[in-house]
Parts: sequence; C-alpha cells; structure tokens
Amino acid sequence: MIRTTLLAAVAAAALTGCASQKAEAPKAPATPTTPMASAAPAAPKAPAAPAAAPTTPAAAPAQAPLAIPNPTYISIPMEMAVNKPAKDVWARIGKYCDISEWLQIAAGCKMISGKEGDVGSVRTVGNEVLVGKTELSYTYTQPTREGRPYNLYHGTLEVRPVTATTSKIVYTLMYDNSLIPGDAAAKKTEIEGRRTRFMQGMANMKTLAEGGKLAPAAAPPAPAAGAAPPPAPAPLAIPAPNYVSIPMETMVNKPAKDVWARIGKYCDISEWLQIASGCKYLSGKDNDVGAVRTVGNEVLVGKTELSYAYTQPTREGRPYNLYHGLLEVRPVTATTSRIVYTLMYDNSFIPGDAAAKAAEIERRRVTFTRAVNNMKILAEGGTLPPPPAPAAPAAPTSRQ
Repeated sequence: MIRTTLLAAVAAAALTGCASQKAEAPKAPATPTTPMASAAPAAPKAPAAPAAAPTTPAAAPAQAPLAIPNPTYISIPMEMAVNKPAKDVWARIGKYCDISEWLQIAAGCKMISGKEGDVGSVRTVGNEVLVGKTELSYTYTQPTREGRPYNLYHGTLEVRPVTATTSKIVYTLMYDNSLIPGDAAAKKTEIEGRRTRFMQGMANMKTLAEGGKLAPAAAPPAPAAGAAPPPAPAPLAIPAPNYVSIPMETMVNKPAKDVWARIGKYCDISEWLQIASGCKYLSGKDNDVGAVRTVGNEVLVGKTELSYAYTQPTREGRPYNLYHGLLEVRPVTATTSRIVYTLMYDNSFIPGDAAAKAAEIERRRVTFTRAVNNMKILAEGGTLPPPPAPAAPAAPTSRQ
C-alpha cells in the first residue's frame, strides 16, 4: 500500500493489503467472578493463567523500499522572452496537443483519454499525462512501463507575464538521471541534448506566438547501414489506468503573494495539514524543482511563481498510482486571492465497486478541504483549531 504521513487522506490511498489482512476472531469475555457469601469452601482452583497484556492497535507495517534508493533529480530550466501579452501567448501555444506543432512531431498529437487541457488527460506523445495546471501553465509526466525503472520524468510549460504587452515562456524538465548510463560527461551530454531540443521548441513557440511561420523541421539523420531499428516502447505497466482529479478551492482576503509567502513553502505542509512528525528535506532546497521532503518522500516536480506540483516515488513491488498534487494561489483582485488544490491519481487500484471508489475520493476531499481551510486561516492571520482526533481502530469483523 502506498502510504505517507499525510494523515487519513494518503492512508486512504492504499493500493494493497486492505483486503488481504484477516481480522482476528473476537476473544470470548472472561467469566465474571463475585465474592461468594455463606457458601461452602470451594475446591482449590487451578493456577490462573497470566493476565493477557493490554491490547493496542498494531503498528502500521513498514513502507516498501523505494524502487530507486538513491535517485539524482536534476532540473533543466529554460526561458525565452516574447513580445506578446501572456494570455495571448498561452492561447496560441498552451493547448496540451500544441506540442506536435512547436516541437514539430511528424506523427502529430491526439488525445488518448480525457479532454484537452483537463487534469488527468493523456496525449499520444509519450502517453504523457497532464498532472497539474494553472491558468497559464501545465505539468505533465510519463507513465511507468513494464521492466523499465521509472525516472520520474516531468515537464512544466508556463507563460509568465512581464509587462502588459510582453511575457516569458518558461519550460522546466525534471527527472532522475542516475539511470543514464556512463560517467559524468555522458550524463552532461544527455542533459545538453534535451536542452537543445526543447530550446528549439521554445524558439518555435515564440515564433508562433508572435505571428510568424516555422521553418521546416530538420530531416532526421539517416540510420547507419545495417543498423537495427529503434526498439518499440515497452508496454505500459498499467494498461488501463483511470485517472481522477479532486479540485478544491477557497477564497482568501489577502493578496496572492502574501498568501504564498505564508503557506507556499514546500515543508509548510506539516503546519496546514497538521502532521505531528513535521517535515524536513531529504534532498534539495525549499521549493527547488527536484527537492524531496520527508512527507511521503514526495518530490517537487514543477513550479511557477505561485504554485508547485509534487508526486510520490515508486516503491518495490507496488503498482504506481501516479499520485500528484498541485497547490496554487491565484490572484483575484489586488487584495484577494484564491487557494486552489488539485489531487490527481489512478484509482483503478482502489478495491471495491464504484461506491467504494467514490467513498475513497470523498475521504481525500474531506482531509484536503480541511487543509485548504487551514491555509486560509493561516494566511489571514488566524490560529488553527486542534487537529481531529485519530480515528479509533475499526472493530474486528468476520468475512461472510
């Protein structure tokens, strides 16, 4: 079961185990004894068995080990100035399948599932899944494949306003390059190859946004004589995922930048989600792409000025449910803003029927809606109420 310290919500994300643990049979109650008055002395009793030790809830089993115990998350930040307002630029190049135009992908791009631009939608390019979005950005990842270690590859495309008439395209790639074969020089060469390809894509976005036409794409190099064709992609590890999203929001009577300054640091989660064990950094720095926090070993995979997206890493022997969260503070007026929190994951692993899956979604919604309300309280200068008491262990039940 993929578990984190995210209280009941992430515990509810259990992927295995819930249905496999047998409940203990209820113990028969001890026969009550009372003093015997004016009765004949009883026969000597056999020595009483030692009293059973008080029962306490069983400790949660240890988490499965990380599938990649020593990842090296690197980020490749790129940007380019554009002589157009941000909203106009986004309207021209910000649709999820626009990638085939500005990256000049001959095979094009179509939607496999979901609607264009929806969280959880999947495009044919790399079977990439849109895992988070803001008004002028989106973050995507690629799914796990059979027999391949998962490098947590993510990309974030953003258009950032600079002035009323100019903007900046910001593109950030992030992945674990510990899986790239070779020495440090080989890894650097691989990074530069990615940078070159995506900087060309950004130059193409600029051309399109400013009303120009793209030059024809360079012809791919001819394969060497006798060279084998590239291998087909490995099959998807989860061939029929069901991506769901849970959007939540609340209004805040503070400017967006003030709200973000109060609740937007990556380890602020332990305050507004009221995690008793706190939050520390396992690697990276606060709000850096690639930073890892102790809460669920979660990795910051994308960010804008007022948002970040995160995910959880793969673990040995566990199917990966692509769990992601995106926290954003969105300006509304000069003095008000809106906190927007969206969870996204594959719920095809949740055991049970449609009602069970809906109940699991609502458990997450309740927990994170409370967290969003806590963020509002903190941002407006208030004091949080005590966290809810942990739920009592369920009474043992027998299977029918």
